[in-house]
Amino acid sequence: MRSITIVAMVALLAVQPLAAESPDPAIDQAKVLIQAGQGSKAVEVMEKAVAAKPNDARRFFWLGTAYGTAARGAGMLKTISIAGKARDAFDKAVALDPGFIDARFALLEFHLMAPGVMGGDAAKAREHAAEIKKRDAIAGHRAFALLAVAKKDLKTARAEYAAAVRESPDSTKPRYWYGVFLMMHDKNYAASGEQFDAALRIDPNYMPAHFQIGHLAALSGANLARGEAALRKYITTNVETESLSIYRAHYWLGLVYEKQGKKAEARAQFRESLRLQSDNKDAKEALKRVS
Repeated sequence: MRSITIVAMVALLAVQPLAAESPDPAIDQAKVLIQAGQGSKAVEVMEKAVAAKPNDARRFFWLGTAYGTAARGAGMLKTISIAGKARDAFDKAVALDPGFIDARFALLEFHLMAPGVMGGDAAKAREHAAEIKKRDAIAGHRAFALLAVAKKDLKTARAEYAAAVRESPDSTKPRYWYGVFLMMHDKNYAASGEQFDAALRIDPNYMPAHFQIGHLAALSGANLARGEAALRKYITTNVETESLSIYRAHYWLGLVYEKQGKKAEARAQFRESLRLQSDNKDAKEALKRVS
């Protein structure tokens, strides 16, 4: 059994795509429900959507994403069932469109994190990583970095992210990915901040970097004023990107306020985080601290 829980694994499949998408009324409706944490309703919408257009890869991708959201707060047996449905939806998306990188990433992470009894398969994860690299060399570095992290080979993962930055120095995403790795795995907050800053020099409106600058401030306790401003910008923009939820932005902003000694402001942010995602255990615990 992998160290990550089944619930957490399926929840991680509720991701936002890496590529821009054209409008689709059903998908747009599901996105709103997913953002509000209403996974079961999003599943209902997307099940009807794929029945209406059974050859639409994007709709199957979003059905898998909806299942991931629905898993949050579910019991263990239900979560196991949902995990299989999410995997099947992403498999169908790839079968319909073998070049669908977002769906391949979802499957890669599923096979890395799911225990074997749920269908997790490291060999299949490597296959998806190889297919991603064939189609997009930069995304391929990220895919192989994820494989390395799963094996606790942080040296190789670090090298993959550094190579992505080196090969695409004017792109925001490699710097963003590398910054998140440095923050979460190396705890190298200074180097992480440098990557997020570099992403913003390329595109000052790149919202994921604003989110992570706030996240970084909440974790490190440094640059709190800047972290507050970055999270407020992200929340005001109100566009969820790359699985960075608004409810998490409110949670990190609450932590920034807590570190500043502003308990009333922190309480307000934790309550808003819970309003948007009622099963947010981190926010529940934080609210106890500042009440």
